[in-house]
Amino acid sequence: MTIPIAFEETPERTKIIVPLKRQWGYWLVYSLLLLSWLAGTFLAFRQFIGLVGGGLGFTGLLLLAYIVILLILLAGWVWLGRQIWRRWQYHMATREILFFYEDKLVVRRPLSLLGITEAYDRRHVSAFRFDSKINSPVFDYGSYRIPVGTTLAQEEAEAFVGQVNERFFADSYDEVE
Repeated sequence: MTIPIAFEETPERTKIIVPLKRQWGYWLVYSLLLLSWLAGTFLAFRQFIGLVGGGLGFTGLLLLAYIVILLILLAGWVWLGRQIWRRWQYHMATREILFFYEDKLVVRRPLSLLGITEAYDRRHVSAFRFDSKINSPVFDYGSYRIPVGTTLAQEEAEAFVGQVNERFFADSYDEVE
């Protein structure tokens, strides 16, 4: 039994709630990566505290160079952690919410108080279409292909594409695509 796609209209926006199925394989992989990243951060912090506390006795310019190198590595480490955290949230979400405003399209994958929110300028959003390569509805934003409703069955996805295009892209949508 699947939960149907829900449309909610208000004067300033249209809200579309797309149910998603949790993909347990991705969830497990990103959970393990996230736990590994957290453990690595803890161990690196403990090691750094030991070095600064006099463990190796670095002094002067060598200590400064060492700290600069660690700060550069820290920036990369934080970036990696952010990417893993975002992908974990992406695969944990059980629904995707699209907000169609006059000037923007907001795609949200809520996860309690967390989640991923991305906004797109409507002038650069193409009509939706079903991409058979990734088996998902997509839209183009400039040169980026943005998938939505990634776990919908093909029939549901094609119906979703038709409804969205009929409502928001009637001028630019061509049924033959």
